[in-house]
Amino acid sequence: MKVILAEKPSVAKTIASFLKANTRRDGYFEGNGYIVTYAFGHLVSLYDMKDYDKEKYSGSWKMANFPFIPADKFKFKVDDSKQKQFNIIKELLNRDDVEYVINATDNDREGELIAFLIFLLAKNKKPVKRILVNEWTPQDITRGLENLKDEEDMRNLQAAGYTRLITDWLIGINFTSVATLKYGNGKLLNIGRVILPTVKLVYDRDMEIRNFVPKTYFEIEGNFKCANGTYKGKLIKGKETKFDTEEEAMAVIDSITSKNGVISSKKVTKSKEYAPKLFSLTSLQGYITSKYSHFTSDKVLNVCQSLYEGKGKGGYITYPRTDSVYLEESLTDKASQTLNRLKHGLPYEDKIKFAKTKRVFDSSKVDSHSAIIPTYIVPNSLTPDEQIVYQAIKDRFIANFMPPAEYENTEIKTDVDDSVFLTKGKVLKVKGYLEVYNKEQKNDLLPSMEKGENVEVLEILPLKKQTTPPKYYTEDTLLKAMKNCGKNVDDEDLVLAGYSIGTSATRGDVLKKIAQVGYVNKKGKSYYITDLGINLVEIFPVKDLFDVDYTGKLEKSLSDIQKGQFSRKEYLLNIMNFIVKNVNLIKYDAPKKINTDAYVYDPKTKKSTSKSQLEAKSAKAAKASSKKSSSKTDNTSLGKCPVCGSDVVETEKGFLCTNYQTCKYGIFKDDKYLALFKKKPNKTMVKSILKKGEAKVKSLTDKNGNKFDAILTYQKNQNGYFSWFIKR
Repeated sequence: MKVILAEKPSVAKTIASFLKANTRRDGYFEGNGYIVTYAFGHLVSLYDMKDYDKEKYSGSWKMANFPFIPADKFKFKVDDSKQKQFNIIKELLNRDDVEYVINATDNDREGELIAFLIFLLAKNKKPVKRILVNEWTPQDITRGLENLKDEEDMRNLQAAGYTRLITDWLIGINFTSVATLKYGNGKLLNIGRVILPTVKLVYDRDMEIRNFVPKTYFEIEGNFKCANGTYKGKLIKGKETKFDTEEEAMAVIDSITSKNGVISSKKVTKSKEYAPKLFSLTSLQGYITSKYSHFTSDKVLNVCQSLYEGKGKGGYITYPRTDSVYLEESLTDKASQTLNRLKHGLPYEDKIKFAKTKRVFDSSKVDSHSAIIPTYIVPNSLTPDEQIVYQAIKDRFIANFMPPAEYENTEIKTDVDDSVFLTKGKVLKVKGYLEVYNKEQKNDLLPSMEKGENVEVLEILPLKKQTTPPKYYTEDTLLKAMKNCGKNVDDEDLVLAGYSIGTSATRGDVLKKIAQVGYVNKKGKSYYITDLGINLVEIFPVKDLFDVDYTGKLEKSLSDIQKGQFSRKEYLLNIMNFIVKNVNLIKYDAPKKINTDAYVYDPKTKKSTSKSQLEAKSAKAAKASSKKSSSKTDNTSLGKCPVCGSDVVETEKGFLCTNYQTCKYGIFKDDKYLALFKKKPNKTMVKSILKKGEAKVKSLTDKNGNKFDAILTYQKNQNGYFSWFIKR
């Protein structure tokens, strides 16, 4: 007999059905020479800290017990709720009629770790082989069983999974404990290797938006009439179209006296637009969450996992936890077979042609797993959510084997006196892959006109516009930022070979976690930092844990361990040294408390709301009534900017340096931190800060409604942003 260990019951059922191991037992299937059993994900976990010494570590945390690193070795246990299934697996491994074991957990770092720890704790002595497949179809199960790998081939993957587990446990237990004791003010502060840099991404974007001051600029638009209709054009100066002031724009407009112009240039070009690349998990999560409000990224992964595992007859999609948007070249025949099955009966079937192109098949751009595509098994009964995700994957796959959309692009230049106006138009000529999505493409139609044609100048006007702040992160853009360590990378071709915040499998859970613990909030599709999150970033002293590059390097090292290019022992030694050094930094850091009461968390809705936001809502009417008076500006200097020495003046939004665009110094009237103490900045306060470096302020209100006087300073914090510091 051969024991096959699957990661979940549903996969075990699929494998057993194909192998005709049809006898159902308690915790496994048996028949035809096979025993197919299963885990429930992670059956085995690390010891809790108290498990090492119940007398010493049970009860409340004590700062003296940290840093904590097991003196001998890391120990493992089986959770009580999973003990029965573990015992079943252990008994099966010890059966005399079992020749060897086949590990059939998911083909990734975590799947390998699940099986490794089960075999370790069960003290398995039977030979272990590995089946490596990316989809659970009969065809792939057959191929996998014919090409079993020896366990020795999996040692590096096991080492990477084990190292990741130990790293996150050490960082989590040590820094969560000491941060809570030192800064928590009675509130648990959840600290993690992937959590903190993600919170920092949201914090940095929020600060960019809060500190943004819009800049007004002007463009010049001409309205023209040709023989076949009217059109508009934008005045260009070389490559520039913007004017800093209305006076500049009006001077140019006033210099144009002619009522007639001529079309000096007409260029017509054709362009092609190819289907978007196949889905990685990150791009699929972004696509689904941007289209459907009831989806979150972790929900997309859960639905994908359900489609991957199938319903006992084989999986409907390939392995979903991938960062690749390409297919291995070895999958050519399989992709062709799947395409022929899926295209049958579609209204555009004759336009779907299989071809082995580098846009789809490129092994050099696949790090470990290929892009997500459908399998040749067509589902006939899916839940509504499964149908949404499956259809998106199927449509993207089919679209990549259809012709590109084709456009005709027209560029017109109209000369009036010495000025040139540019007009662009775009018309869809061939739908191509867009037929899959049944979209009506909006065309920028222009009237028919020819080079050398005279036109009438109807009107030339200045257009007042403003620069806009960066956009808040959405689930889509935050996932991409995590994948690329905060770098603004739009190119899906870029594979950073493991250099990221988290993995495709974990990022969705991280976004869920940082909202649950109250570090960020989500309004509509946008993420923004809470007051708790701000306090955490600005007070917690271990800045490397916020650094996306530091976290990216850790993830890259884990990837290198998986490839056999870095030592597990060296990695863990570095982590342990890091923990000892920084736990001691926290222990002996100046006593500061994080304001953990600055938000309200509702466990039923699993949403947190900043108290300052709640107060802002109740004060909205009063704010609206005083809007006119508060919008007045005063150009009188209140003092010199401490950053660049320019004048600080009152504006509609606050008290800003006249050189704000460069130096970024400003105190805003709707400052959310001061709002916690029922206080708004005023001229007297700002003048004192600029002159003396501090301001004496009376009648601040604490969270209990008590009044107190304080000295306020406004200085740069450790992250380079200006923050308030209060001395009572």
